[in-house]
Amino acid sequence: MRRAVLALVLLPLLAAACGGSKSPSSTASPLDAVKSAAQKTEQAGSARLIVDAQVADAGQTIGLHGNGAYDVNAHDGSLNATFDAGAVSGAVEEVLKGTDVYLKSDLFALALPAGKTWLKVDLAKAAKSKGLDLRSLLDADPSTVLKALESQPSATKVGSATIDGTATTEYSAGPYDVWVGSDGYIHQLKATISAGATAGGKVSGTVTTQLSSFGAKVSVTVPPAASTYAGTTASIPGLGG
Repeated sequence: MRRAVLALVLLPLLAAACGGSKSPSSTASPLDAVKSAAQKTEQAGSARLIVDAQVADAGQTIGLHGNGAYDVNAHDGSLNATFDAGAVSGAVEEVLKGTDVYLKSDLFALALPAGKTWLKVDLAKAAKSKGLDLRSLLDADPSTVLKALESQPSATKVGSATIDGTATTEYSAGPYDVWVGSDGYIHQLKATISAGATAGGKVSGTVTTQLSSFGAKVSVTVPPAASTYAGTTASIPGLGG
């Protein structure tokens, strides 16, 4: 179960950014509107995030809510969140630096060596481990989602909604629901996830990310090496399920 929580903790930053060179016109096709908004959001370089996620694993539902920021150009990000898995709940801090993810939470603190408070996971290595296959969920770089939106073969208009005070048009594009604002940016993205990520079977769920403050400066502080344990989910006792 704790591996599923860890997967959920990682998902928001992995699915965070979405990416337009210009505001969609009223005559643009749904697909053109989505692609344009994806490009414009990506070109902004960064955004603030509010994330709500739900993941189901082996019949158990885990929820997460948090906020943070991501810099597309520097591949840096951070997230402070709380999670609830029924009998297990708590808080987690996450720092993303390139392909390295740093995690701090009471969920696995006791499983770390003495003096270590942060778990560092190299996603490139994790993809090859026998533990949680993080890349089977999403790539570490949110640009993956941007490119996925830009390469979708089709999109349909769903309706309209106001997101954080901004009028938006909702589109459905493959596994994504996208809310494009009148300013041409993507103000909300809902990604549907389905992957065989644990030994117990598939992990499935949704990650809804609200975006704002496009182009804002993002500062990320990497935890000091002295308090960091580098490993994979498979190498940490207690994170096997």
